[in-house]
Parts: sequence; C-alpha cells; structure tokens
Amino acid sequence: MKSIVLLLLCVSLSALPLQLVKKEGSKNAPTLLLMGGIQGDEPGGFNTTDIFLMHYKVLSGNVWVVPVLNRYSMLRNHRGVYGDLNRKFAYLSPKDPEYPLIQSIKKIITAKEVGAILHLHDGSGFYRPHYESPLLNPRRWGNSSIIDQDELPGVPFGHLKQVSQGIIANVNKSLLKPIHRYYIRNTHTAQGNVEMEKALTYFAIKHKKPAFANEASKELPLPARVYYHLLALEGLLKELGIRYSKDFSLNPESLYKLINDPSLSVVLNNNTILPIYGLRGHLNFFPMPKNTPLEQISLTSRSYILGLLPKQKQVWLKYGNKLMTRLHPLYLPFDHSLKSVKLEIDGKLQESAPAQIVEVHKSFKVMAKEGYRVNVIGYTHRGAKDEAGFKITYKNLDKRYSIDTEGRIFRIEFYKGDAFSGMVLARFL
Repeated sequence: MKSIVLLLLCVSLSALPLQLVKKEGSKNAPTLLLMGGIQGDEPGGFNTTDIFLMHYKVLSGNVWVVPVLNRYSMLRNHRGVYGDLNRKFAYLSPKDPEYPLIQSIKKIITAKEVGAILHLHDGSGFYRPHYESPLLNPRRWGNSSIIDQDELPGVPFGHLKQVSQGIIANVNKSLLKPIHRYYIRNTHTAQGNVEMEKALTYFAIKHKKPAFANEASKELPLPARVYYHLLALEGLLKELGIRYSKDFSLNPESLYKLINDPSLSVVLNNNTILPIYGLRGHLNFFPMPKNTPLEQISLTSRSYILGLLPKQKQVWLKYGNKLMTRLHPLYLPFDHSLKSVKLEIDGKLQESAPAQIVEVHKSFKVMAKEGYRVNVIGYTHRGAKDEAGFKITYKNLDKRYSIDTEGRIFRIEFYKGDAFSGMVLARFL
C-alpha cells in the first residue's frame, strides 16, 4: 500500500490548498473517494478522515481521501464563510470566490478511477422515517445513510439502496445506545428536491458515480460521531470489496485518545517544530518568515487538519476547529542553510536537525557552530550575545518562557546574522 499526497488548488481569497491523499493498494480494484469537512463546523467528518489517514492501511483496492473540502471555513469554525459549499454544485457564478474550489472538487469526483463516493456530515437530531419526537423525526438528519435514489442503472455499485443497507447493517450491529440506530434516508432528489439538486452527491449521481452521504448526529460527542462515521466507512469498504487494517480497537474511548494524541506535532517552514497539545495559550516573539503569506508557510504533520489562521496581529494554530495556541509573530528573514547542530545532552554529544525535539534529564549544552549564533529562550547569561557553549540546567531557565503549560519545553533558536535559521526544542523530563 502506498500513499500519495497531492495539493490541487489555491482558493481565491482564502488561498488554502485542496488536499487529495491517495491510499492505493492495487490498481485493478475499486477506488473509493472519501471526503469530509464541506461544512467547516461539522468536525465529525474531518476528524474521521484524519483518523483514517493516520491509522488505517489499505490492503487491496484504493481509497482517495480529501481530508477537508472547506479548509478555510474549518479554521474559522464556520458552516461556510462564503455560503454553503454543499449548495454550489448545480450552478455557480465564476465570480464566486469558491468557484475554483468547486471546479477542483468536481474534477476529483469525475476522475475515471473513482468508483464510489462517501461524503461525511454531522446532522441534527436522529433521523426517523416517522415522527417520534422533536429529536427523532423525518426532518432530522443525524445518524442516517443518505442516498439520492434507489438505483443508478448501468454502473458498478449502482444499487444504492442495497449498498446503503449494507452500510447501516454494519453500523447497527455496534450501536452504543438503541437511540443511535441508523436508517436509510432517500432524498429522491430527481423528483424535485431543489436543495439536494445543488449538493455534491447529486452532482456525482448525474455523472454516473455511486454516491453516499453519512450523517453522524450532532447530539453526540466528537469521538462518538467519528465512531459512527468509521463504522459506516468500514461497511462501505466491505460492500466495495476493499480490504483494510487499522492499528487500534474501534470504540469511542480509543478514538478520544487518538484525536487528543499528545505525541502529535507540526513542523512549520521545515525548520520549526511545535507539539500540538499542551502549549501555552500565547507564544510571544515567535519567528515567522517576513513578507510571506500564511498560505505559503508549509505545515508538516501526521495530522491532515492543521492550519494557520490570521487573527488581528496574531496567528492562530488550529487543529481542526480547535485553537491550540496564539502565535505572536516576530517577522524575520529566514535562512535555510542550517542542516544540523550538535548538542551535549546529559554529558553525551548528539547531533540534531532543526525542527526536532530533544529530551533532557539534567542539562544540555549547544555546541558552537561557525557562522551561527544561539538564543535559548528563557536563559540569560549576562553579557553573552551567543548562548552556545553554556551548560544549561532546568533551574537555569525561567519557566515563564517555556512553550508548554507544564514549564518543561524550551526553544533553542539559531540565527545567521539577522536571519532565523531554525529551532530545536529541549524537553526536560
């Protein structure tokens, strides 16, 4: 199995890339297109795609994943900053700021390789075919499998109702509570459902692509929503004959731990690293490249739902909808010539590249490197302009300048002249 990551488009105004990740097990097999986050305030979908990409392996068949269709709205925690993106597939003016994004999504949907589509949503209440209560009735969307019609003649997997029955059977055998029971909701779009005619799945249907939407109830906490999305996904994979494996037990408790994984980190600009969890609410004088738009700053992580959001004079680091920290930028020219540094950690010499976290028990010393100077944030040695060569213990550091709330992680910054060259983090154990 191999994974291929493609950045397809820069969106006007928000200028954020649409990402397509291909998990390919075999060429002569079905390809499922999995998508989440078309509405930016529905975290169940894009957290599910993120968990799938990080923790599933495709053994046979292929799964293409767009982790977040509407990344800018996700970062803003908004249903749709420029309107509902899922109502723009029938007709859209070229003047609409999301017109290029819609065209790119359509191109992926209509790719000849795509054999079926699963679109993930979070919906209100719990769908029921007949009225039971204000929370359980035909006007609700939560915990349902959505199809536009029963059949899509002449195409593989075109028995939409039959496939959807397989999906909900897989979900309903593992319900957390009886009230969570899934039902099929057929919108009968072609019979005059004006709203659904504008939606992504019906665009796919019109282009002979079997399409299914899965709704997880907004009444549920996030791990439970992801749980039901993954059960639906696994049910569809079974229907398509795509084999897979995963590295965890599927239950809400495991998913909570995976979503809130303390080992997650992000590398910015290829030379700066931050853990995702445990950060202080504000990080002051944080080096950022001068005269560089945020959308051009590279972010590298195991997670696919990270982003930077400008807020007044701050830059917010977001993990999906969640605010992880507020960066107060120090805009500098960036120099990328630094490839490695030497540190003496607990008396032993070791080499590190920029954007690494090193673990320290008692002390560290940054070895001098010709042409570069060192600034250890939180350490002061009177009269020293370069802090290389000093043995630094935990008690030598001002805990107010740690990047984490526990006061254990400190920035080691490297400069070449006035240019920022990279950062290593020292974590005291």
